[in-house]
Amino acid sequence: MRVIQSRLLFVALILIQSCSSTKLPTEKPAENYVPFNYDPVPSTISLPVEMKVTALEALLNRQLNGLLYADTSLDNNGGDNIMVKAWKKDNIKIGFENGQFIYRVPLKLWIKAGWKIQQFGISLSDYREMNAEIALKFRSSVVVNRDWSVTTVTTSDGYDWITKPTLKIGPVDLPITFIADMIIKYNTKTINTAIDAGLTQSLDLKTTAKEAWVEVQKPMLLSEEYGLWLRISPKTISAIPITGGKGIIKHVSTIQGVAEIFTGKQPPSRINPVLPELTTATNLGDEFLANVVSYIGYDYLDSITRLMLVHTSYTFGKKKITITGVSVYGNESRMIIATDMIGSINGKVYFSGIPMYRISDSSIILKDLQFSIQTKNVLLKSASWLANSGIEKMIGKKMAYPIGVEIRETYDMMVQSLNKYEIGQGFIMTGKLNGMEVQQPVLAPAGIIAPVSITGKLSVKLE
Repeated sequence: MRVIQSRLLFVALILIQSCSSTKLPTEKPAENYVPFNYDPVPSTISLPVEMKVTALEALLNRQLNGLLYADTSLDNNGGDNIMVKAWKKDNIKIGFENGQFIYRVPLKLWIKAGWKIQQFGISLSDYREMNAEIALKFRSSVVVNRDWSVTTVTTSDGYDWITKPTLKIGPVDLPITFIADMIIKYNTKTINTAIDAGLTQSLDLKTTAKEAWVEVQKPMLLSEEYGLWLRISPKTISAIPITGGKGIIKHVSTIQGVAEIFTGKQPPSRINPVLPELTTATNLGDEFLANVVSYIGYDYLDSITRLMLVHTSYTFGKKKITITGVSVYGNESRMIIATDMIGSINGKVYFSGIPMYRISDSSIILKDLQFSIQTKNVLLKSASWLANSGIEKMIGKKMAYPIGVEIRETYDMMVQSLNKYEIGQGFIMTGKLNGMEVQQPVLAPAGIIAPVSITGKLSVKLE
């Protein structure tokens, strides 16, 4: 009887031991991180300088007024028997074609001309006064130099008679070509000087560019509520030749640099006051790309992971496990999910996966989620049923960390702020954003870094 009881007790002990959980002696994967070398993509910021042709016309019309030329002697030019006075008749008109400024300067002429004969002590003469109108034409080529100075070259482009002088004075034919040539000869220098001075004064590109260069480098608070900052670090500046059309003269240059978005406190200001030399280009790009570094801290990752996994149970035949705790950290390029399990096994089970951005729901997921190498080796020896259970795929389907709301808020705030953002000193920044793209997330000691690129067009104008 005692033998039977002993055998029953032995069987019971075996059954109890077989039903008890397995203690896993797993090893924690090392926590380490690959250095994050952040190399933001540069942007192009348009800097158009526009001037209305009417403004240049007004400037020249103020400079050129009244009597422009007077020949008050009949004996000038070898005794030509002509006196001429020229006044500005109407406003100077300016256009722009084929890369050159064109001018039409209308003049009102007073002409005294005639003939005189002295022979045998007898002097005969006949002089008449008459009025005429002529329009002198000029062309100016403008070059913007590497040091931002403006060089202009103005030349005569002929003339048009508005009203011609009377041709016949007694026996003398009045040489109107000679009169026109004389007017051009003695007015070209005066008018050219005024035109060149007006263009140089109107197209003071260096002052505008330098002011914009400094202003654009100051950190800009796009949203006070969310502490959203834009910082631009310009590197070079390029421009295309002056163009014009529809009454507007344009000089477009572009600043090439790095644009970064920050959240929280104001980023440090790094202003380089030295305006670089101008590089001439045949065409300019207009691609603006704001580099946003989005940080997802491990506290947030832990809280989301707990919501997804803690108190979840998994049954495999007669085996059952329940996850009671989780934490996450980085192991080079893979994120480790450390789980506390009870049930058919007790202990730590470590999973690892590669963080990836999923466009469909703006979430970071863990690709290729699997047991860590250390955990896999232990399971194959003491809990092969779990090693081959497919639990990694079950958990992997749940791993999704939504970051779309935060990124969308940043994007929407930029759209609203860049509609018309006053930088300062009369400079207005306007932008149009086309979309955004999240780059490959990177694990860092503080959490996951998700570089975001926001694309569009950005320009700075002086108002």
